[in-house]
Amino acid sequence: MQFIKLHEISFYIDETFVTAALSNANELVMLMNSGSVIKYDIAEQKREILFSVKSSITYADGGFNITAASTLYTLDKIVVLVNDYKTHGFVHYPENYTLHLYREDYYADISCYPIALFKNALGVPHIIYAEAWNHLQIMNLDTRQVLTADKSLIEENAEEEHIKFYKKHDEANKLAWPRRYDYFFGKLLLSPYSTKFLSAGWGWGSCDFYKVYDINHFITSKRISDIDAFGGEHEGRAACWIDDNTIAIAYHPFTEGDEDVNDKSFYEIRLYKIAADKAGIIKKIIIKDIDIVHPHMKYNEKQNFIVVFSASVGLAIISLTGDVLYHNSNLDITDYDPKTNLFLKTEAAKVCVYELR
Repeated sequence: MQFIKLHEISFYIDETFVTAALSNANELVMLMNSGSVIKYDIAEQKREILFSVKSSITYADGGFNITAASTLYTLDKIVVLVNDYKTHGFVHYPENYTLHLYREDYYADISCYPIALFKNALGVPHIIYAEAWNHLQIMNLDTRQVLTADKSLIEENAEEEHIKFYKKHDEANKLAWPRRYDYFFGKLLLSPYSTKFLSAGWGWGSCDFYKVYDINHFITSKRISDIDAFGGEHEGRAACWIDDNTIAIAYHPFTEGDEDVNDKSFYEIRLYKIAADKAGIIKKIIIKDIDIVHPHMKYNEKQNFIVVFSASVGLAIISLTGDVLYHNSNLDITDYDPKTNLFLKTEAAKVCVYELR
């Protein structure tokens, strides 16, 4: 495999790039240090200002923080920008509106801003976004109607589970019930055909607690129903979808306290099949020499391989049999787009686009 630089983009001397994302193979969206979010046509070498994160409104927390970690999400022409570990963001729908997003500041500093964009069966764009640590909404972006506005924060069967759990407890120890949803949503990962989403969140303790939700049920039901996909040490481990019923999650047996292992034990990518009410392991992919727990991880369906990247690991391409097809520890990749098979590297003075051949 060869790692080829396709494009290198740089602007004025006093302009620097904060973050960037590919909206398609020939177009980038970028947040600049000026606060402007721009669209850049690579072939035509033309830029267009979409909106600015600067606002005349004064917020107690200072509003959107240009210097803090942030992520751009795209769906066709729609651009979403959020501070990853703060409370503010924006939805920009060209020729329609720019909408400010805000979530409650409760452990936001360790809960990645939950965002996912998808189209329904009719091709209508929607966004899944957080209002609070335990509260997601789904909005129709054409109409700006919040489809889950009246959704309860109570789980299905909450009453039955409460009665069962407290049967052996003294009355003095029983709480008012049913209790509100007790889960910290994290980074959202949309399944390939937009039927489900995974929350790489956490629970008290604290621990990684990854849950899966059916999108249609989330919209139509008043109660919350989730599928426990994984629970383990609070590592913020990498995860990605393989297909609409299978997820891959990074794992290290020693960190998790498995028996008969040590700190030299190999890493694993575990594949979990999502069933109606639970997830079960169907495969363990052994990774011998690469710490794949903390890097970013994405799956390329067409090429049938998993891409792992981070500053510490560099870039690795791994087959579903565990073969390392490519590894360069010196490549510090910022992002990877499986649809175009293109890689981004964002620096202060330039953005580079790469292709793996």
